[in-house]
Amino acid sequence: MRGALWLAVAGLLVPGVAPAQYAGDEPPSTRPTYKTLRFDEDWGVLAHPESLPSRDFFDPIKYVPLSADGTIWAGFGADARARGELWSNYQFGAPRGADHDDDFLLTRFRAYGDLHWGERARAFVELKSSLATDIDLPGGRSAAYVDTFAVQNAFLELVPWQRGGERLRLRVGREELLFGAQRLVSPSDWSNVRRTFDGATATLELDRVRATAFFTRPVRVRQHKWNDHIGGDRFYGIYGSAAKPLAGGLGLDLYWLAVDRGDRTVNGTTGDEHRHTVGTRLHGAIGESGFDAELETALQVGSLGGHSLRAGMVSAELGYWRPEWWGAPRFHVGADWASGDRRAGGSVETFDPLYPYGHRWFGEIDAIGRSNLVALQGGVAVRPLPATTARVTVYRFWRASRNDALYAASGSVLRPGSASRDRPTGTEIDLTLGYRIDPHAQVGAGYAHFFTDSFIQSSGPGRDVDFIYLFFEYEI
Repeated sequence: MRGALWLAVAGLLVPGVAPAQYAGDEPPSTRPTYKTLRFDEDWGVLAHPESLPSRDFFDPIKYVPLSADGTIWAGFGADARARGELWSNYQFGAPRGADHDDDFLLTRFRAYGDLHWGERARAFVELKSSLATDIDLPGGRSAAYVDTFAVQNAFLELVPWQRGGERLRLRVGREELLFGAQRLVSPSDWSNVRRTFDGATATLELDRVRATAFFTRPVRVRQHKWNDHIGGDRFYGIYGSAAKPLAGGLGLDLYWLAVDRGDRTVNGTTGDEHRHTVGTRLHGAIGESGFDAELETALQVGSLGGHSLRAGMVSAELGYWRPEWWGAPRFHVGADWASGDRRAGGSVETFDPLYPYGHRWFGEIDAIGRSNLVALQGGVAVRPLPATTARVTVYRFWRASRNDALYAASGSVLRPGSASRDRPTGTEIDLTLGYRIDPHAQVGAGYAHFFTDSFIQSSGPGRDVDFIYLFFEYEI
């Protein structure tokens, strides 16, 4: 079974096409590239193909004129990804009696159509199918793995005001959200089933500021039916960023994010939740020193079941890049803290990471989430060959409070806080390798090992976890 699985993934490797460069009347600095949010790509630059020094095989479908003057046009694209996963001692061997060793294949296909009426109106629709072979791990073929067919994005866009490079953009419908470094708001691309929202957004793009106000409802996955939003749950707020670096070259983000949820339980407190998150993020290169830094802090206030809610988090990372050295290495160290409850029941002090991209921050295994957490990390990324990136990262985890649970990346309770008084959770080592075949295709592999520590070992099954994956992705 395992041999067949890896051969199936490796068999998807196909040659791609060569990159092309763009040059037009007002050319962009580079040709458009594929982005995490496909609707953020601007393929209108292909309106003048004669100005291109070279072409891409898929250019004819990226810009399809529908009017004589080319102001009405359509674009199409797709993304196919296959990832094989091999697990040993999944979730540290809990619950007892379940199968914790398994291998399986995840596949995801997305396709979109993008229709533009000049510069003031647009319609975008993206469909998705996420599938998996048999999964015997606890939870099985859950909504994180399988969503047979769904509308991932479907919105109408209007631009009621535009002046030069500044504009106001309104969208209504279903839309993925991504803000900042994705610590708190992300489509969660690593998941086989990406996250999305129903609602409206308004984005103001000025010379110095970009700000998005939004009012949405999280979409729930119904694996074999049309997805819809979750009851009365609401997610809304404002996320703003400086469009140009501040003095010293750093970027600045400021945000307010709010969630309303019904009938929720956090460390023994149950009821309707109203949580407001106010935060800031500084990020960017530090002059020409080779150092880069990022600092994000957030405070949460509100109520849960009539009890007060107050929580917070701090995340910091310092990097150092030496492009003139062999492999152009970038070294980094980081530290994270997210508050936990000092006692179960009553007032709530557990930080909620909202809708994060947990996989980006706390390891390939996705064992730990940004709640009741203290974490340190360090590592190095190198490019030993052209278009190849190799990374080694080490993480060390503790619980912030002895009286609160250990939380998974999904936000669910991994181990209850009452199970042990110990704080040390464990250490994870990740090894990853990625190779960009061409602008359309990439392949990657990774191995991760989690060494359990006293809290996990004393609160239930405490086996070390091994995780191996191999993926291939093709975008057009």
